Amino acid sequence: MEFEHIPVLAEEVLDFAPHASKSILDCTLGGGGHSRRLLEKFPEANLYGIDRDVKALNAAAECLKNYKKQIRLDHASFSELPRCFEKWGESRFDYILADIGLSSEQLARPERGFSFMYDGPLDMRMDPDRQDFTAADLVNNSSEHELLRILRTYGEEHFARKIVSAILAKREEKPLETTKELADLVGHVKPRRLQKPGFNPATLTFQAIRIVVNDELNELGVLLKEVPSCLKLDGRLAIISFHSLEDRMVKHQFRKWENPCVCPTDLPYCICGEKSLGRVITRRPVNASAKETTENPRSRSAHLRVFSFSKKDS
Repeated sequence: MEFEHIPVLAEEVLDFAPHASKSILDCTLGGGGHSRRLLEKFPEANLYGIDRDVKALNAAAECLKNYKKQIRLDHASFSELPRCFEKWGESRFDYILADIGLSSEQLARPERGFSFMYDGPLDMRMDPDRQDFTAADLVNNSSEHELLRILRTYGEEHFARKIVSAILAKREEKPLETTKELADLVGHVKPRRLQKPGFNPATLTFQAIRIVVNDELNELGVLLKEVPSCLKLDGRLAIISFHSLEDRMVKHQFRKWENPCVCPTDLPYCICGEKSLGRVITRRPVNASAKETTENPRSRSAHLRVFSFSKKDS
């Protein structure tokens, strides 16, 4: 079966790209959908891209085969970007894009273990070729304290204690091995009257486990740390996130880049010396249109934020 991924907010990603972009970095290639659209708009541009998933990388290479002379793609995570820059001989870009949600492909394949909609192994690794630690390892071997911390911190799950108690009791009988086992367990624990219509009760639990298995928030933190030195003057960073933890990190970092001053508000002028790196283009996150959410329900939770790295308007 061919790799299939529908890029979310594709038109918006194109609209926010700087005019006459010559150098573009796609930090989450997926199937190459966003990158292809960007190269169609900027046919003279050079595009660099990375992905943690080898299948996605191969699919992107096929999708972008008509632009072979203009692309450089690598199997890498955000934390490996410095190595890629050294290899490419390029570290400054007009436009950097990161779509930090799961791909349609990852969710649709039961053997990847990301989705509670299909029965598959409890895996959830974005890079199975280089990651050993799986969701099953986390669920079956973590302590009660650690499981509580994970569900509360990364899932913001109000029923964390009940879910963890059920996991501990279940794994005393036998290890949890499949996505269906875990999803059914959570569904039985959470009171039906408090379950949201159209929202699977296992959503937050799966989210929390996936984040930890793939070290996602730390990886995002590395990306946000690297970006200021990677964009040209008037270059832009566009990030698409799919849950509140990621969106909050992006929003707070954008605000800090725009207004880094830490001086007391009663001082008549700044003495801390912190300088603005630019301005937030999207005061509120950009969401998918009604048409897009109808065609691709996954886009409903997508939030796009864009930052322009230039001197702040006076």
